[in-house]
Amino acid sequence: MIPDAAHFIWFGNDLPWVHAVALRSAAHAGGLSRIVLHHDSDLSGRPVWPELAKLPGFEARHIDAASIFRAAGVDAVALGELYGRLSQPAARANVLRAAILAAEGGVYLDADTVTVAALAPLREARAFCGVERVVFPASVVQARALAPKVRAYGMTIVREVFRWFPDGYQRFRRIERHYPVAPNNAVLASEPQHPLVMQLLDGMLRMPRARQLVRYALGTHLLEQVVAAGGQPGLVVHPPEVFYPLGPEISEHWFRLRRHAELSSVLTPATKVVHWYASVRTKHLVPRIDANYVREHQGTQLLSALLAPYA
Repeated sequence: MIPDAAHFIWFGNDLPWVHAVALRSAAHAGGLSRIVLHHDSDLSGRPVWPELAKLPGFEARHIDAASIFRAAGVDAVALGELYGRLSQPAARANVLRAAILAAEGGVYLDADTVTVAALAPLREARAFCGVERVVFPASVVQARALAPKVRAYGMTIVREVFRWFPDGYQRFRRIERHYPVAPNNAVLASEPQHPLVMQLLDGMLRMPRARQLVRYALGTHLLEQVVAAGGQPGLVVHPPEVFYPLGPEISEHWFRLRRHAELSSVLTPATKVVHWYASVRTKHLVPRIDANYVREHQGTQLLSALLAPYA
């Protein structure tokens, strides 16, 4: 089985309340014995720290990239050189998450997730990830033919309509089957040294230097290519409803204020983790979300309803 540890990565000298909920929900709902926060700054003085310190199995680790890379079983020098050239936290997290899972296994979760159900049934696999519904998977972005790109732009326009429509996330479900799916690494799990994460690390090192710095290249696009190539025994790829019930752009409906917010209109019995996409159009709203905000909006906003148990 995949080890019952959750791994989170955080860069920065503050950990906002809404992101601390990712750890708290994993501890309380995920059925995991360890919650490991890999961080690059001292967070012990932040307001959320006392609550995190009380979590069962909580462990804070200052990021020592060189040690992680050595334990991963790859060319630690080359991986360290790549990591040193990356300036964006998201790009650095792409490298770290694969290396951490290679070294010790477990479940990696982004800090814009909320765990809503136990992960034990999923951990019976040797590795798992999930797919989201997108319009520009790597196969389309890198296609030489014009037709797939034209079709994708048309699908983008259609998705925009549903993004703006008040109940667009429900209406979008009628056509979402026509949208391609692609793996996302916001939720990623494996045994130590599993071929999935070893192939990710190898792919990072083999990638041309210029492409290593391209957005998504080390993350979702590489994961898509590795999964499509196969050769990962025991890998389970879960459908969108398990981790990504509202996909990119449609995820704006998590933040939309409405007359009544009903989580049952989004979550299904299959949903284990919700990735709510802090980095899309609504990222300017994220700093405002704290316990008071959630209590005020839990009846009229889907995200606040999701976060309410931790307010």
